[in-house]
Amino acid sequence: MEQLCPRCHEQQVHKSATSNVGRHAGLIGLLIANSAASYNCPTCGKIPLVEFPEEFQSGIKRKRIFSVLGAVGVVVLLIALLFARELM
Repeated sequence: MEQLCPRCHEQQVHKSATSNVGRHAGLIGLLIANSAASYNCPTCGKIPLVEFPEEFQSGIKRKRIFSVLGAVGVVVLLIALLFARELM
């Protein structure tokens, strides 16, 4: 989702890189770390989500919720597969 910086209105904001903790924690850690990433402007620096327009905020919040739900879904699927394997 492309968005101009709400401060300078000149540069496109970019999502900050995922931390090393998220990368080393596997798929679930990556999904959660990616949902918590912040947005940065090349000239203004880190921009809090509350400074963006309402439609951009709602889109980001929706993506974050789906990302966390995806991580929970992966955990539930793994538990179900392990449980099914034990029954065999």
